Amino acid sequence: MPDLEPTRSTAGKERRSRPCVFEPPAWNWSKSDDTGWWVRSDWSSALLREGRLPLDEWKLSGRLTTVKRGPHRVVYRADLAEGSVYVKHFLVPNFRAMARQWFRSGKGRNEGRRAAKLEAIGVPTITPVALGERRVRKFLLENYLVTKEIPNTLPLDEFVERQLPLMEPVRQGRLRRDLARVLADLTARLHDAGFVHQDFHPGNLLIRIESDDSLRLAVIDLDALRVTSRLKWCGVRDNLALLNHYFWSRCNRADRYRFLTAYLEARREPAVPEPRQLAREIERATRVWAERLWRRWGRRCWSRNKYFQVERRPGFRVIASRDLDTPCLEAILADPEGPIRREGAVILKDSRTALVAETTVMVKGRPTPAIYKRFHSKKPLESLLNLIRPSRAGRAWQAGQHLKSRGLPTPQNLAYIVKTGRGPITRWLSRESYLLMVKAEPSITLADYTREVLPGCSIEIRRERIERLILSLARLLRMLHERSISDRDLKSANILIVGDPDAEELALTLIDLVGVQLIHPLPKGRRLQNLARLQLSLAEVPGRTRTDSLRFLRAYLPWGLSTRNDWKDLWRKVARLIDSKEEKNRRRGRPLS
Repeated sequence: MPDLEPTRSTAGKERRSRPCVFEPPAWNWSKSDDTGWWVRSDWSSALLREGRLPLDEWKLSGRLTTVKRGPHRVVYRADLAEGSVYVKHFLVPNFRAMARQWFRSGKGRNEGRRAAKLEAIGVPTITPVALGERRVRKFLLENYLVTKEIPNTLPLDEFVERQLPLMEPVRQGRLRRDLARVLADLTARLHDAGFVHQDFHPGNLLIRIESDDSLRLAVIDLDALRVTSRLKWCGVRDNLALLNHYFWSRCNRADRYRFLTAYLEARREPAVPEPRQLAREIERATRVWAERLWRRWGRRCWSRNKYFQVERRPGFRVIASRDLDTPCLEAILADPEGPIRREGAVILKDSRTALVAETTVMVKGRPTPAIYKRFHSKKPLESLLNLIRPSRAGRAWQAGQHLKSRGLPTPQNLAYIVKTGRGPITRWLSRESYLLMVKAEPSITLADYTREVLPGCSIEIRRERIERLILSLARLLRMLHERSISDRDLKSANILIVGDPDAEELALTLIDLVGVQLIHPLPKGRRLQNLARLQLSLAEVPGRTRTDSLRFLRAYLPWGLSTRNDWKDLWRKVARLIDSKEEKNRRRGRPLS
């Protein structure tokens, strides 16, 4: 059982007194078929049966659970009488992975070596108890690493997102400060020894809260750990940006700056950069890294992976979330109009451009309310135009993935279905398209809330709700623009209030995402258009004043990063855009919404 109490010691003395990893006398060697095993002597009888790791036997007895499964690695947890262990089964799915192990040795062996190095510098980490390697004609293929459980711990991201917000404010504030200090000390210790974790995020850190409320951290997933002879400050900046990417949207600037100052104090470097300058560089590097990561996540919705499945049938193309049950997907493919005609389906909208129905589908084995939308062709040549641009359903499908990738609120997309021709050429022409998404419940559109609920409130309650609504809208729009998202049809009818409308902080989410675009960097003209469109849709809210519009603008602007009087110019430009939109709708005879 590794001790999570950090102790600084001289790495050279530790290495000289420590036996080599996976070698006698501390480790026993055995072989079964083409798989060889190094097992720590005190764990031999517990882990091996006739020279094999009895995974099937543990599974049948209910002692084995699958923690994570992917194309390159499967992680199991085995609850044994001697204690719980984790088994990492490193797979070799392609020639690239095979060649990597031939030149860089196996991932299991690498993790074991790095665990010994981290222990030598006083960084708590995993404790290997067995290593298995399958070799064919001396070529390394699959391999295993078995490590002891680090007791009474949980992943740091789970602690930050689920446990910390539920604590009382005084204790929560104290633990946030202690976490910044402990995490800074751990990171400084890694960097002082020349270690750089290339997948540095809270999911690869474990946390334990001691009886006196002190915090202990441990590093896991050591395959991404690299050692450099001389770590420069540009490398430090990029590595801290990886960690900052997670906390960027979950902690305030004061917490992140507290971490940075504690990190610089803990470093053993004689000369460290000025904290404010380094903080600005880390923020810029975080933004660059986040944009690359978000775009990669945004492309997931078009390919087959662990999140989505892609199918092609005669006359149809479909991409569906793996959360949608297969029988339900097959029924929709057999009859795309079925969810609309199904008993209990409610038609919410039927216009020239789209039909929207509320129905029920099976998601993860549970009946789930859903919205099913059929897009009609607006123009005769729309099928040809869709060859060079995404269809409206495709744009909404992609926009939903962009919003989810950036941590922005929107209902989950379940399936994107396109009806095509059956010939060799017409099979690429999209005709009607369908979009299936989860229905947010309970919810009400912002337009219905301002039209039906607010007028029935007393003046005092209405004023309080409008002020709360303004702040929530400003935060939502600022978050959209900070993450390079524009919505040219951002209006009250396309914003949902999810949950209790009387809550202290409103939960707002976006729907009808056809007009959503990803543009980085986001031009000022797009920001102004979004502001004008939203303000115009709120013009008829009862009890809303010009002061509320100014309060919204002040909450939207990042005052700490902009000049104090730039709101005046923004106010005038938004007003001109609103006047232009009203005039255009009058000329075309279209109502404002």
